[in-house]
Amino acid sequence: MTEPKSDQLSPKPRRLTRVLLIGSLALNLLIVGVVGGAAISLRGGSEKGPVSDRFGSPHIKALTFDDKREVGRAIRSAYRKSNVDHRADHSQYKEALAVLRASPLDESALRDLVMTLDQAGERRRAMARDVFLAKIISMSDADRAAYADRLEEVLQRGPKDKKHPSRDGKPRP
Repeated sequence: MTEPKSDQLSPKPRRLTRVLLIGSLALNLLIVGVVGGAAISLRGGSEKGPVSDRFGSPHIKALTFDDKREVGRAIRSAYRKSNVDHRADHSQYKEALAVLRASPLDESALRDLVMTLDQAGERRRAMARDVFLAKIISMSDADRAAYADRLEEVLQRGPKDKKHPSRDGKPRP
C-alpha cells in the first residue's frame, strides 16, 4: 500500500504560476517604462518650451505667451484657408527617396523635387511672416515698446544650446 506523495504537485499548476508571474513582471515593467518615459518627457518639455519656440527666431521668443498662441492660431487658419497640403509634401519626400536610391541618379528629377518642396516651404514661411507682422503692426505703442524690451532680452541671452559650444569653443552663456 503505497501512499501518494502529498508534497509533489502536478506540473500544470507550476507552469501556470510561472506564466502568470512572468506576465505580471512584464506588465509591471511596461507600466514603469510608460510612467518613466512620461516623467522624462515632462521634465524635458518644461526646460525646452513648446516645439514652435525651440526653433523659432528671437522675434517669436519675445512674444508673450498669449501672443504666441494667437499668432500660431492665425498661421494655422491661414494654412487652412490657402489649402496648404502637407500630404503632398510628404509624398514628394517619398518621391525624393526613390530618386535618391535610384542608380544612376536622376539629377533633374531631384532638383525639381527639391525646388518644389522649397517653394512650398517658402509659401508657408511667407504666410507665417505676414501673420507675425500683422500682429506686431496691430500692437499699441506701449505693447510694441514692451515687445522691443523682451526682444532685446532674448538677444542678450543668446542661444541656450548646451550640447553644442559656440564656434570659438567656449561654452555658451
